[in-house]
Amino acid sequence: NGKSSSDEMRPSPVREFLGQELFAIDCRGSNLYVHENAVVIDKTGGGLWNVGDNNFKVIPFKSIVAVQAKLKSTLLSGYIEFETANSPLSVGSDKAERSSENSVILSGTDERYAQAKEALQYIFDHICK
Repeated sequence: NGKSSSDEMRPSPVREFLGQELFAIDCRGSNLYVHENAVVIDKTGGGLWNVGDNNFKVIPFKSIVAVQAKLKSTLLSGYIEFETANSPLSVGSDKAERSSENSVILSGTDERYAQAKEALQYIFDHICK
């Protein structure tokens, strides 16, 4: 973990509960962390109004019923969205619709997409087997 990205990203807010995160992806307005059995969407760093507000959501792998993602695009940002039993996926590709609390917007660098693919591979290995 000697990469500089870990310096600028805050550690997972649930590290004390779930242990060290396996993947950490710096997304637009939020961070996505993948732990051994859960994903964490942390919107704490997401803008001016929630500074110091520990605003995060933990989604256990066992409650994920679908994953919707767009990993590469020329015009629109990619995203990853997790569907849980009580939160249907947002419909459509409208940016406003993508602000679901279960989704993150990927900032469009190749490195971010590569990180997202690795993280998704890990998640799929756990929820699809």
